[in-house]
Amino acid sequence: MAQDDMSASDVPLEEVSNRSFAPARGVGEDRSVLAKLDRPLAATHVIHSIPGRVRLRVPTLKANADLIRGLQGLLSAQVGVTEVTVAPVCQSVTVVHDPAVWTPESLCLFLQSRNCEDLDRYACAALPDEATSSFARTWLQPWRFLNTAESSPGSTGALQTGGPVKSGYWMVGYASMVVGVVMFAVPGVPGVPFLILSTYCFSKATIWKTGDEPGAKEHVHNAGQ
Repeated sequence: MAQDDMSASDVPLEEVSNRSFAPARGVGEDRSVLAKLDRPLAATHVIHSIPGRVRLRVPTLKANADLIRGLQGLLSAQVGVTEVTVAPVCQSVTVVHDPAVWTPESLCLFLQSRNCEDLDRYACAALPDEATSSFARTWLQPWRFLNTAESSPGSTGALQTGGPVKSGYWMVGYASMVVGVVMFAVPGVPGVPFLILSTYCFSKATIWKTGDEPGAKEHVHNAGQ
């Protein structure tokens, strides 16, 4: 007569193996998910690099815009890092650094090991002061100053040139802007002074143009009577 009960030794080894390892896979997957949540920069990798400059791919920037300030503040606070540019649309960050302090691989590993607490702390510390932020946006980006001057009340025709003084300001402004943008993209070359010079020239040209408006002269004449 056949027996319905089977002893432990009668169970196939393959079935025992599958049963014993099934829970282990579930625990491993849970740990992987937790690691991704706690370390949002774990997927960071190098796109390309040259000595002193590296561009890193940060896939989580597309899904989590709150990482921008934290990533910017975190990298900017590190010794040997001189410039950080975060591009959320491209899901990348470009870092200009001292080759003696950092390598592309060490920067990549550094970001991969950061957790959410690190990013949140630097995000809070990196909240910009409104006045400082406005100054940086205006003076370090002269093309924005042109838009501001053009749309400001009472600045009709401010972007038109006229007279040798105003023409000189516009020429120097545009030349400085082009040189500043080109030099700003080269590691180790100071392009900021040229951008500031460009904005200064644009502002002076705008002031000269506003002062030359017929309405302004008439107003001064009436005030003197």
